[in-house]
Amino acid sequence: MSLYCGIAFKRKFFWCYRLLSTYVTKTRYLFELKEDDDACKKAHQTGAFYLFHGLAPLLQTSAHQYMATQHSLLELERLLGKFGQDAQRIDDSVLIGCSEQQKAWFALDLGLDNSSSISASLSKPEMETELKGSFIELRKALFQLNAKDASLLSTAQALLRWHDAHQFCSRSGQPTKKNLAGSKRVCPSNNIIYYPQVAPVVITLVSDGTRCLLARQSSFPKGMYSALAGFCDIDPGELERIRDSCLVQSS
Repeated sequence: MSLYCGIAFKRKFFWCYRLLSTYVTKTRYLFELKEDDDACKKAHQTGAFYLFHGLAPLLQTSAHQYMATQHSLLELERLLGKFGQDAQRIDDSVLIGCSEQQKAWFALDLGLDNSSSISASLSKPEMETELKGSFIELRKALFQLNAKDASLLSTAQALLRWHDAHQFCSRSGQPTKKNLAGSKRVCPSNNIIYYPQVAPVVITLVSDGTRCLLARQSSFPKGMYSALAGFCDIDPGELERIRDSCLVQSS
């Protein structure tokens, strides 16, 4: 019995160690791509790209569900060339993750005009015809995506939206420039670095024990409801004050 328990413990330890090791390896690799533009450029060669248009992801229908499509660098270069776009537009993409085999995943919005790019927005209908898919609002498609695609596309949309809204420095008014991975933006005139913001969200479920209160908007697909949610906008100084207050009360 003790031998069996020992073997079971070793197996459990091995798998825990393997999962932890994989997580650490992926985290280190992503950090390298975020800090090294040359490494990120190299990752483009073997990476996969998810396409957006006006912050709406490109999706295809499969068995009554939506499926996010991936495109290689070669496919993307061919696509841009066909529509008269410079392949340099690929540098507008943002890093959104990687596989366990360290295949990097990127997101590129073909419908946004970037101040740092000479490229303009591409026609949505033409792109959908060429790519054999549809650019669908993520909120409407979220519950018909698998967990992996839903998580990746949500991350991608948030990061693309942040870059679109922070193309200029709040101090100098000059255009900011993103690094290749899209993990930050820098103002060339004063070297101020801007990082994507983190906004904590609070979701409240109101219940009387057997029923819960749900809400919906007119834009929701049929049968879709939502719990009540809101964002907490707390600056670091306020967060520090709340923490100190809690420490004083506990003492």
